[in-house]
Amino acid sequence: MKSLPYIKFKEHHNYVAFFLTLSCNLHCSYCINLHASNSRYKQARGTRLSADEWIQAANRLILRSDLPLTLQGGEPTLCKGFYKFVNEVKEEIKIDLLTNMMFSIDEFIKNVPRWRFTRDAHYAPIRVSYHPGQNDINDLIRKTLKMQEAGFRVGLYGVLIPEEEVKRHILEIQEMCLKMGIDF
Repeated sequence: MKSLPYIKFKEHHNYVAFFLTLSCNLHCSYCINLHASNSRYKQARGTRLSADEWIQAANRLILRSDLPLTLQGGEPTLCKGFYKFVNEVKEEIKIDLLTNMMFSIDEFIKNVPRWRFTRDAHYAPIRVSYHPGQNDINDLIRKTLKMQEAGFRVGLYGVLIPEEEVKRHILEIQEMCLKMGIDF
């Protein structure tokens, strides 16, 4: 089989993402990916890449030290072979993770080396999205603190959607997290 060429990004490129899956374990009415029966999910149905194919694709990337490969989706940890991927992609590729953190923290800590999600940036390489009404902020805070204790850089983030009640709630959560030393 003929190998594919490497991909080198130009200086003006500031983001590289792999959407490992559009599957998600939340059901937000405001989801930007329009999961389940909505259009983007329907368009994405079909053949899925295996973990080995994702690894092969990632290993073709030549990324600057300030340009990580961001894993997102849906929920990237739902991708079959997620742990295989993060452990087998070549070490020089720095990885970021956008997640709803609805996975086993103990399993993550056990299966992911800390160095994989470590890089010099002003924001955390593991960014957890808080979805009011879908995931519990107290559970996310507990998991975030446990991940931080294990040596991972994790931040919690919310979206200021236009509903005033939700916006007020997000701002209250932000203030609470910042007082606890959690980036939000």
